[in-house]
Amino acid sequence: MPPDESELVVASVTAMVVGLVVVFHYEVIKLLNRWHPQPHRELSGERRNRSIILAAIFTLLLAHVAEIWLFGAAFWYLLGQDGYGAIGGYPHVTLLDCVYFSAANYTTVGWGDLAATGHIRFLAGTEALVGFMMITWSASFSYLIMARAWGPNEN
Repeated sequence: MPPDESELVVASVTAMVVGLVVVFHYEVIKLLNRWHPQPHRELSGERRNRSIILAAIFTLLLAHVAEIWLFGAAFWYLLGQDGYGAIGGYPHVTLLDCVYFSAANYTTVGWGDLAATGHIRFLAGTEALVGFMMITWSASFSYLIMARAWGPNEN
């Protein structure tokens, strides 16, 4: 049986938001990677390392928050239309409920107070995979930043 129109819309929205999230995350990491090697003449030693590492961590944290909001907006958009599914758990789901649901999916925590039904389950499942990948990508990159900052030349 061929997919119906609502399945195609959910798959298309999912592909679009996944593409946006992955490209956005890539650009943030690329920007941080370019920024890190540049010398900070006003800072040296431990103060320089602290500023580099904290700036990278806070930037990555903000990137993850933005990515969660992108997925949350996709849920909110789809839920505003008929026939794509629902998020069970609240009588009426707001934008912030969608962002909360998105955060639970993205971080793979899945608290269980909200659950996707219908075709938007595809978006929810895909978000869990993408979130896991973006978080591990950030963790790997953070390790590289710390290895550079706390390299063999540091005491």
